[in-house]
Amino acid sequence: GTEMDQAKTRYATFAELYRYCYHVASCVGLVVLPIFGYKDQAALVPAEACGIAFQLTNILRDVREDAQLGRVYLPSEDLQRFGVSEDDIMNGRETPQFKELMKFEADRAREYYRKAEPLIGMISPDSRGTLAVMMGIYGGILDKIVAEDFAVFNGKIRLSKWEKWRIVMRNWRRR
Repeated sequence: GTEMDQAKTRYATFAELYRYCYHVASCVGLVVLPIFGYKDQAALVPAEACGIAFQLTNILRDVREDAQLGRVYLPSEDLQRFGVSEDDIMNGRETPQFKELMKFEADRAREYYRKAEPLIGMISPDSRGTLAVMMGIYGGILDKIVAEDFAVFNGKIRLSKWEKWRIVMRNWRRR
């Protein structure tokens, strides 16, 4: 995944982007999964989805920052589908088409969160709170991106300490 970041700055299709997300995020989740205490190999599927959801959230949050580094992680096929040019991304143009593209990508990320949700019940009860908090924080970032109408060119959208604290309190004791 790190090597891909050094060599590749564009992704033509979602299949290519998925491969990148798998390498930079899902692999981490799969490595950590034994620490979380799973017993059923079926946990590998939602664990992979969880990594994809987290990385897609990062990509949506970091559109501006990545463009400043000469990178566009949003798939070219999606840019074309919604009528968004690479130049729009590189120059931070928040067009109606860009917002539609971002809504599409946010919905895609939400689908991966939905696929990841069963993982919480598939790991050790002692680890469920940690995973639920992680999913809550990343999902909360995605929700805030949507709530702020995809204003990612205005600066990095973050959760406040208070928002994170509420997520921790709501999820920590999850069993």
